[in-house]
Amino acid sequence: MSTEKKSLLFITTELPYPANSGGRIKSSRLIQFLSEYFDVRLVCAHSLESKPDLGKIRETLGVSSVQVFDTFKPRTPFNWFMALMQFPSFGTFRVYSKKLESMMKWGIDGADVVIIDHLDMMEMINQKQIGKVYYHSHNTEHKLWEDFALLEANPIKKWIIELEANRAKRFESWVIRKSKKTFAAPNDIENLKDAAGVDSDKFHLTYHLGDESFLDQPDLALEENGHKIFYAGTLNWMPNKDGLIWFLENCWGHIRSHVSDAELNICGSGADSDLLRLIETQTGVNYMGYVEDLKPLMAASSAAIVPLRFGSGMKIKTFDALYRGIPLITTSVGVEGAALESGVHCLIADDPSAFSNSVVEMLNDRTKASGLATAGRTLVRTSYTYPIIFKQMLTNLS
Repeated sequence: MSTEKKSLLFITTELPYPANSGGRIKSSRLIQFLSEYFDVRLVCAHSLESKPDLGKIRETLGVSSVQVFDTFKPRTPFNWFMALMQFPSFGTFRVYSKKLESMMKWGIDGADVVIIDHLDMMEMINQKQIGKVYYHSHNTEHKLWEDFALLEANPIKKWIIELEANRAKRFESWVIRKSKKTFAAPNDIENLKDAAGVDSDKFHLTYHLGDESFLDQPDLALEENGHKIFYAGTLNWMPNKDGLIWFLENCWGHIRSHVSDAELNICGSGADSDLLRLIETQTGVNYMGYVEDLKPLMAASSAAIVPLRFGSGMKIKTFDALYRGIPLITTSVGVEGAALESGVHCLIADDPSAFSNSVVEMLNDRTKASGLATAGRTLVRTSYTYPIIFKQMLTNLS
């Protein structure tokens, strides 16, 4: 006898289709998994595409229904001021609409299980309903703002960023305390637990991983790949933009002086005019824009870089490089939440000189690079794949 599935309402900021960036990849994979066990209804504040094919999306994700609201206000000084006056954070203001709020109230009442994906959606939940909600955190939002403020030299901008960090921290702490449970990465749990003043039992562990289909690809032929370096990331995401600028301004010249034919391939949409001008001044740097199929570029690479200086959550671009078996150079921020050891699975360096020298070492010492790539790939294959993570999340939800 078949058993009717329980209903699950999954509410998120951005339609996770196409699944071509960090947050969308995790949300898409999670929805597909949950659809095997629940009757999933998906509600999104906005979509990347102006007219998404909802029928195709329902089929791809396995959900029974999809609703997308055209709700995403731009980042402008006026909108930030409006958010300051009326909302707990800038992000909550950007996705808010009365129609979406009403739909969420109705949907939560009728669902057996509710997952809110991303902090910004939590403000629209009725306080009487929030105890029913599982919050799926992708980042510690206030930490992103705090780290960003540390890097800002302009005193006025710094004050504004610090103000937003404090607002996000208050709201995030309230959400953690009031929601049923919070799914978060291990490094984020520590930050959120301290900020909210709650015990670990308010959290369930999750991981934000990459495209594990890269594990099915053959090992790289490093000796045949020349000195090509791979970078991928959405470049309108401030941690990615900041890290890439830091690398180009502080590391690339040193690398080229030691490896004259070194080549950097940058993949990712969203580069603004300032970043594009900087890229144009750099010898050996190629901006590819959005690349639908990364496999050929990854297969031709000898190293991958993740030069993050701030951020939270787990870094999907780190896992993608490890899954594909590309020798990885990253910062300590780039490996947060993962049990990666420098000199064993990858190379980790935080200052420009050490980072540059690590890249040069990877390009010149193919034996060491191959050993690190193999060890890193073995670790993620055995410990960091979505089936392992999602089965535990299903147990938590049950």
